[in-house]
Amino acid sequence: MTLPIHIPAGAPGIRVMDEARKGGMKYELLVDAKGGPSDDLCQGIFYLAAGHAEELHHHDVVETMYILDGSGEALLSDQSVPLNPGDTLFIPAGQPHGFTAHSDMKMLFTFPVPRFADVVYHMDQAA
Repeated sequence: MTLPIHIPAGAPGIRVMDEARKGGMKYELLVDAKGGPSDDLCQGIFYLAAGHAEELHHHDVVETMYILDGSGEALLSDQSVPLNPGDTLFIPAGQPHGFTAHSDMKMLFTFPVPRFADVVYHMDQAA
């Protein structure tokens, strides 16, 4: 049985994403097996700066995104969806998606894997 743990604010800190070809993308891990038990759950905060975009990509696992702050849009295959605080996205495994920020965005993400390093980003061609 996994015991509960407390993860202090600011631990382990914000990192620039390796996939950031256009800049303006950072993330902060909240729950990750690298920092303690996670029971196959990885959660963090994704920061996307105004005017920046995360290119169309997909993962082999599902993802949820909850918009904490800012506004923008999600590209889900060929459909553009406006995003505002309080919105939630459920993104099935294999579903191409990307994001564009109209203002600085802060999004809570969750993956059903023990470590963020276990999530493979497959970069897709724009539709």
